[in-house]
Amino acid sequence: MNSNDSLLESLTLFTQTAKILNRTLNKGELVDVVLEEARRVSYSRVVSLFLKSPDADTGDLYVTHDRMKRHIQLQESVSLDESDESRVGDVCQLETDDGWRKAIQEEFGADVNNRLRIPLLRRETIIGCLDLFDPPEEAIRNQQLIGILNALADLFVIAWDNAELYDQMRQKSLENDLLLESVKMLSSSLDVDEVLQDMMRALKKVVDYDAVGIFLVKRKTNRVEPRVWQGYAHVNGQKHLGSKVGEGLVGWVVESGEGVYVPDTRTDPRYFEAKPETRSELVVPIKADDQIIGAFNLESDKLDAYSEDDLKFLAVFASQAAVSIERARLHREILANKKLQEQLNVARMIQSSFLPRRNPDVKGFDIAGRNIPSLEVGGDYYDFIEIVDNQIGIAIADVSGKGMPASLIMAAFRASLIAEIRNNYAIRTILQKVNRLLNESIDSGNFVTAVYGVLDSKNRIFTFSNAGHNPPILIRKDGSYEELTEGGLALGIIDNRTYEERPVYIAPGDLIVCFTDGVTEATNSRGELFGEQLLMSILVENRDKSAEELVQLVVDSVNEFVSEEFEPDDLTLIVVKAE
Repeated sequence: MNSNDSLLESLTLFTQTAKILNRTLNKGELVDVVLEEARRVSYSRVVSLFLKSPDADTGDLYVTHDRMKRHIQLQESVSLDESDESRVGDVCQLETDDGWRKAIQEEFGADVNNRLRIPLLRRETIIGCLDLFDPPEEAIRNQQLIGILNALADLFVIAWDNAELYDQMRQKSLENDLLLESVKMLSSSLDVDEVLQDMMRALKKVVDYDAVGIFLVKRKTNRVEPRVWQGYAHVNGQKHLGSKVGEGLVGWVVESGEGVYVPDTRTDPRYFEAKPETRSELVVPIKADDQIIGAFNLESDKLDAYSEDDLKFLAVFASQAAVSIERARLHREILANKKLQEQLNVARMIQSSFLPRRNPDVKGFDIAGRNIPSLEVGGDYYDFIEIVDNQIGIAIADVSGKGMPASLIMAAFRASLIAEIRNNYAIRTILQKVNRLLNESIDSGNFVTAVYGVLDSKNRIFTFSNAGHNPPILIRKDGSYEELTEGGLALGIIDNRTYEERPVYIAPGDLIVCFTDGVTEATNSRGELFGEQLLMSILVENRDKSAEELVQLVVDSVNEFVSEEFEPDDLTLIVVKAE
């Protein structure tokens, strides 16, 4: 095979590998693919992949030799800085005591002498390396092959970063599920059914019965349904014991509010047969705050098994049952509220963890952002994303809905946005891919409005695309302004949407203001909205102030404007001022 054929084969394999790396989020699969591809295109005896630990110079070493693979945890410190003796395209001779050489010898029994190193770079920082041991001489001299290996390393780093982002989201989701499940377990000890079962067992010590049922009223259906029961061996309780209010002895007691004792059920037309052996029945209402909430029913296989005294006692017992039922119900409501609060706390933590901790430092620009969450968690999001030198991504978004669902959608949006930004796509392509992912992963009716743009501080150009969001306002130094509307539909609604992007020049003294509807839809006591015109006038009149001062001024103005009765939404604001 000549060199051109070999190169064509390498490029073909590389293309197939690139597709696989973009398709999987499994770290083990990513490692296997890059090792196998590097071994095949270079014909090296042994290939290894080393990934540094985030906070140490040790890490994980993955090695393949003749299709055998090992995962080795290096314990000794290793050097991967710029002074490493093996540069890209150079082969170094390994010392006899080289730790990597010894590890390969111990795991595979293979002695290697030379190493060709391809560094793994994340934004010009070495995070690991792809090493080819004892590569053929023709591979070392083939600069095109070296280029393919470098591209393979770059693709792997991007895929690895996406996989780590996915793992973080999954871990966060697992932590959230565990938190909610613990709340359920804690609440089970005062479950209503458990309380009622305890009551029925206690009652039998005083008043004997062959069958018992505690029925609760379902107001929506106007039916009396059994909540707990015993002794009805031949019936399905929910299907055969329930009745409409007014029907059967239980329904009659619920409707009339009076207790009844029937010494011989065969002679009472109100009797509804649920147990053929029953001969006498005792039913009393369960009342709470002068409202009938159910009935207590006892049945015996004996004629005239009860007395009026039993009826009176059961009525007193039923009043205690009502207290227990209401107490259990209130306890469940407290637990439900606590569960909701826990969900909101988790959602707030998720939301706050995604927001910038500080304003960015960009030469020639003064930038500030602020998010003020409402009492109920919403789905506002903003971020400053470092891309390359002199370029920073600016994002603001608002997720439909509130609470935990909104925060999880926001997490999915942020993860997909950052993943696509790292793939170095154009802005319009980034939004198109994020839209497709959200459309596939969130329920119908949910969506995200967003603006994403890149500020080129060197050329003073802001390139943006608006996905159905409140249009950012570009205010010129002379007080003129325009809305930045170019883009497309909100994200997640319709698949395969296209988005337009537009660059604007930012001269010294100009402002770009991005905001969510928590600013413009704030409402005063007269029902008037804060609105864009008031926002605009505040910014124009105070455009000489710093970005942070403008943010605080808008927040203070909104707080002064709204009425005490108004339930605020999340308020999110970004100000970019050219100096």
